[in-house]
Amino acid sequence: MSLLPFHRRLNIQVTLPITVIAFLIVGLLGYFVVRGQNQIALYNAQLELRSMLVVAQGSLNRIFGFGRYDSVGEVLSEFQVHPRVTNTAILSPTGELASYYSANAISPHLKTFVQHLDRQQIAEVARSGVTIMQYHPEHNHFIAMVPVVSGKVVGNQQLHNVFIVEYEHARNWYTFTNVIFNELVLFLALLILVGIILWVILQRKIVRPVKRLMVGVDKLARRESLQNFDIHSDNELGLLGDSLRDAALQREQYEKQLLRFSSAVEQSHDSIVITNLAGEIEYVNKAFTDITGYSLADVQGRNPKMLASGETPRSSYDAMWTALVAGRSWQGELYNLKKNGEPYREWATIAPLRSPSGDITHYIATKQNITERRAAEAQVQYLAYYDVLTGLPNRTQCQEILQQFLDERDYSTRGAVALLDLDGLQRINDVRGFEFGDLILLAVAERIGNVMKAEPEARVGCLGGDLFAVLFPTRSADRDATVNRVEFMVKDLLAELAEPMLIEGERISITASAGIVVYPEYGDNPEAILRHAETAVHNAKDAGGNQIAVYNPAYSYALEQRFEVERELREAIANNQLELYLQSQQLSNGEVVGVEVLVRWNHPTKGIVSPGVFIPIAEMSDLIVDLGRWILRAALQVLKHLPGQQTLAINISPRQFRKYDFVYQIEREVVKAGVDASRLILEVTENLLVDDVDDVVAKMKALQKSGVQFSIDDFGTGYSSLSYLSQLPLHELKIDQSFVQGIGEEEKEQLVETVIAMGNNLNLRVVAEGVETKQQVEFLSACSAQVVCQGYYFAKPIPASEYLANQSQQ
Repeated sequence: MSLLPFHRRLNIQVTLPITVIAFLIVGLLGYFVVRGQNQIALYNAQLELRSMLVVAQGSLNRIFGFGRYDSVGEVLSEFQVHPRVTNTAILSPTGELASYYSANAISPHLKTFVQHLDRQQIAEVARSGVTIMQYHPEHNHFIAMVPVVSGKVVGNQQLHNVFIVEYEHARNWYTFTNVIFNELVLFLALLILVGIILWVILQRKIVRPVKRLMVGVDKLARRESLQNFDIHSDNELGLLGDSLRDAALQREQYEKQLLRFSSAVEQSHDSIVITNLAGEIEYVNKAFTDITGYSLADVQGRNPKMLASGETPRSSYDAMWTALVAGRSWQGELYNLKKNGEPYREWATIAPLRSPSGDITHYIATKQNITERRAAEAQVQYLAYYDVLTGLPNRTQCQEILQQFLDERDYSTRGAVALLDLDGLQRINDVRGFEFGDLILLAVAERIGNVMKAEPEARVGCLGGDLFAVLFPTRSADRDATVNRVEFMVKDLLAELAEPMLIEGERISITASAGIVVYPEYGDNPEAILRHAETAVHNAKDAGGNQIAVYNPAYSYALEQRFEVERELREAIANNQLELYLQSQQLSNGEVVGVEVLVRWNHPTKGIVSPGVFIPIAEMSDLIVDLGRWILRAALQVLKHLPGQQTLAINISPRQFRKYDFVYQIEREVVKAGVDASRLILEVTENLLVDDVDDVVAKMKALQKSGVQFSIDDFGTGYSSLSYLSQLPLHELKIDQSFVQGIGEEEKEQLVETVIAMGNNLNLRVVAEGVETKQQVEFLSACSAQVVCQGYYFAKPIPASEYLANQSQQ
């Protein structure tokens, strides 16, 4: 056995890295000591500065609070004398110098420092009232921005001055020269001593036993006896020597391992088959017998093709034998038969077995029974493409069918899609339950299928819930002919669906709304086609239901416009693009008794947007609630500045009124604004009273206790009834402007006189809207001198700020 080179010897490979590591430890220790001291110094500087800022903030708040502005300089001077404080000043919310240490008055550094401050951060601190303290390592200083009460209020928001402090702190305050070197030298000497001791121990415990081990391994390689071989070591090397001595026992252990492997194969849940090179079965395990019903005696010497059902593609067998002949493994799915003739599917992995010399001697097949898994996958696949209830193709499958129609169509031909949405099914579900509704859907699906037998090329689907689809492939190049053909079929469908059906012994009549779209004229992909068809259905339902609507691009344009207005209106509410307008309410003698709040949208690019455009869209969703809350908050701020006892009227939408927290919202905003609730009039329409009158009365009475007044807007145009007038805590009736505009016509005048007389008899204030002529004023005053007039004859709506300015000048 030859000697190893110096650099490959074990003692050198162990000792040298330990020595290098020892020196690295010393270096890293010094580094982390310095780093730790710097971190501690940074933390202490932050703590000291934060404590100073808290004290200074309190002092400055008291100074500004009591108006002792002459004391500001004292606080700044106390900060300035600190050896690390280089600049102090008080800035306005806009970043302008408001106060500073007098000794810095001529210092250009202070002005330069202030000019480089972030104006947005200053404004944010002034608005939010939250202190910001940041360390800038590139400048070796802290910059602190502290909000200080200025006494200025904008709306409900308190604005602050900002106290600015520059506090110096070097990033590398603590350097290596500060470290006590004696301790490090002592530690290094100790490491060297430990290294020497470790080297000696390594020689005795590792190097010498390893040399002895090398001798033993060399004997083992030459198949010499190791009977007297021993290593006097109490560590792992001694165990390794014992392992070498016991090498002869490994053959026996190997045989035991083979036995354990055989047991594992026999107990495996996967069937295992071993064949010779001729493909004759030599071994099968118990799992094979359990799955197939064949015992080893049944199949021994036979070819596994005895299990084939004939459904496995020939290409799979070809690929299998190609791989096996080439010495590679093969995986694939096989369709086989059990002994009792029952089919089953299995996932097979077949691999060649090799002798120690590398020659292939056998093939081993490991097979998993995947029959149940494939059935589950098939069910999942079915659910992915078909409606669970009706069994019809769902939206995904319908889109694929449409794509197929598009791919197969001639260039000039057109097809169509008709969607049918049941009218009123939700009402039936609410009354009879969803199981009853499901029976209706099954009956509808059956009727549609029966009618569409006349169009064998068309496909019927269910896009979800009660929305059914009939997909017509492309046939004619004539658009009108296509529309006529589909409309004819849809009319038959609607007529068939309208016929009463017997559900659980109950006769049920149901109708449907239909939407038709022609493709590819109005959609060159399945998603667009279905979307346009749904748009047509919505228009059919909006027309009253049981209608047919053929898609028109104007439908989509209207939806896009609505979506755009709704999106931009949300931004307008968030960005304060809305503005309040006021229109005065006056007696016939010109005395102003109140105002009505109107809202205008000042769009940044479109200019003034009419309320007639965005109010109806807002009322279609809870956006009207957000809008109403914004108007309420802004209007109450206006009410605070209205002169005398002028009232302020706000329109409340039915959707906002029906909110569960409506009363709480009104009371909270009134208290927050600090206004007299009796000067607030909430205008509601008669349509509010159509549903749940008890809830309406309860909310009105709750707010009445707080002093809030209520008015019926557009009285006489909706759900008018003397019975509810007596129930509601009303204070005012507003005559609709259509009646006022009709003054001069006998019938309209009689209606106006009746409303005024009714209001007088019920002790209700009467307001006439839309007063534009002197004749109208004279007629109203002749009916009652107490009638309040509102209209262009007296005043047009003007911005709230302009109205308040005019009132203050009177």
